[in-house]
Amino acid sequence: MQLFLRIALLCLASAAFSQPLDASDYQRKEWRHWEDFDGDCQNARQELLIAQSQLQIGFTNTRGCTVATGQWLDPYTGLMFNKASDVDIDHVIPLKYAHDHGGASWSPLLKKLFANDPENLLIVDDGENQRKSAKGPADYLPRFQYQCEYANKWQGLARKYELQLAHRDTLVLERILLNCTET
Repeated sequence: MQLFLRIALLCLASAAFSQPLDASDYQRKEWRHWEDFDGDCQNARQELLIAQSQLQIGFTNTRGCTVATGQWLDPYTGLMFNKASDVDIDHVIPLKYAHDHGGASWSPLLKKLFANDPENLLIVDDGENQRKSAKGPADYLPRFQYQCEYANKWQGLARKYELQLAHRDTLVLERILLNCTET
């Protein structure tokens, strides 16, 4: 595990640093999210709710397109939820942050793939998602028990999509990863 953490830190340190680009042209509608890629009437949000429920899913109708109930653990707060209407699907790296740090020039297809990437999606408390908003790790961190996984997700996604993290966010991620221990 220590070797993995060192490699993760080296990868993070090698990422290009940047200040946010002019974000005045960020348009959320350009980042098409909650797409139904397989045509089964369940969009990316519904598919995530189904895949991650700890109990059998209940739907809003017999067609089975929209999830009503299940059981989900919010990794940010540690709270458990049973109603889909009480949770949001968070983009670990927010869409606006991605736009500001390299994604502004992406094709519409890449923006759509990023916005629906299950690796970048978490089921969280709707209030906590609003508190996080479009913040990077220097301005928002989940509860301590989830910070190592959160930092690893940020680093992996930034590398996968070649995002240029703000220097202050990189410093926070480095500090967290240095303090992660084997579990």
